[in-house]
Amino acid sequence: MRAYIDTNILVDLVLARQEFLPDAQRVFALGYAGEAQLVISALSFVNTIYLGRKYKYPMEEVYAKLRLITDFVDVADLSGQNVVDMLSSGWKDYEDATQHRVAVDEQADCIVTRNKKDFIASTITVFSPTEFIDKIDSK
Repeated sequence: MRAYIDTNILVDLVLARQEFLPDAQRVFALGYAGEAQLVISALSFVNTIYLGRKYKYPMEEVYAKLRLITDFVDVADLSGQNVVDMLSSGWKDYEDATQHRVAVDEQADCIVTRNKKDFIASTITVFSPTEFIDKIDSK
């Protein structure tokens, strides 16, 4: 299964948000083990670095974790045309619209996010981390 990972899951892992860390670790472990193919937008990397700086995380650690992740995930580009097109998408949240567009362009089978309600207009299946883990484990 090709799964598009939303920014919040990447942030949970890299910035070790304790409440969400176990699920994020399991999602990425599935990718590392080759049980799922993970895709993340380049925008998510930028947002993670921004949040790391904003909340004063050790940036060497943030960069190191992101470099490790690139060993087993596909990092997808966000095109200028997508940025422009999503201005007229009609989605409530612009960033979610761009994430969805990249997921569609990358032919993802699903989107994994903690905020399923933000992807109500998605044309592909949206899973919470727990739902995604259960889906992969049930195979």
